[in-house]
Amino acid sequence: MTKTCARHFPFCTVGLFLGILGCGDPMLASAPRNRDPAVLSASRGSAPVVSLVVAIADADGSGNSYHIRSDGQGTYTDGTQGVQAILDQYGTFAFNTVTAREVAVRWVVYDFSSPVDPTNTYRATPSNSLNYHFSTGPASNVPFLPIQNLGVNGNPATECIYMGNGLSNSSTTWGVSFHKGLEDVPTSPTAYAVVTRTSTAPATWTITPAGSCSPNSNVASLRSSTGVLYGYYNLPFVFTLTAR
Repeated sequence: MTKTCARHFPFCTVGLFLGILGCGDPMLASAPRNRDPAVLSASRGSAPVVSLVVAIADADGSGNSYHIRSDGQGTYTDGTQGVQAILDQYGTFAFNTVTAREVAVRWVVYDFSSPVDPTNTYRATPSNSLNYHFSTGPASNVPFLPIQNLGVNGNPATECIYMGNGLSNSSTTWGVSFHKGLEDVPTSPTAYAVVTRTSTAPATWTITPAGSCSPNSNVASLRSSTGVLYGYYNLPFVFTLTAR
């Protein structure tokens, strides 16, 4: 399967950075409102598209702030406020806060204050108005089911996947990777994203970079658009996806 970079993304680059950000997730102008994402087939490319409402937690149960958190404006709903939030036909999660050439009215907050190497002083400074893209997909050597298929028809409820996200300001573009692209190798210290189906009615999933497949929970890489590594950072988060 070959996917191409959607023209709606003004900051997509070719070559190496595609492997970091996964800009190839196709933009879908309108996703069907599917309250029952029944599994038609476990094969990649045959899953029904599911429109989502996404909740991003701001802190854990002890009040510790997550380092990827919401903009404080509530949930993110597919098709409103410039948001795209779907499980696509390939069984992956595509989440964008700018789906056209416009200034974002929704965004995601990043906190790079906790590098794995305490001597690392580099801090990315993304612009909220240019913060636009998350994508997931199958990591190398890890069995993959479309997210829609988890927890139904006898399938396991949890799996480990990659997750990449792009962010930028007026002069710089970065890629954050949880076991994606250059990090999708056994020696990478980055965590996998762990997706778990928690409910079937309504259909609900969580995604977090912590679990048995990730020896270094919450760790992601930060790279330039040309693949230069700025370091590894602790970026805990919890996304909850609910089918509309």
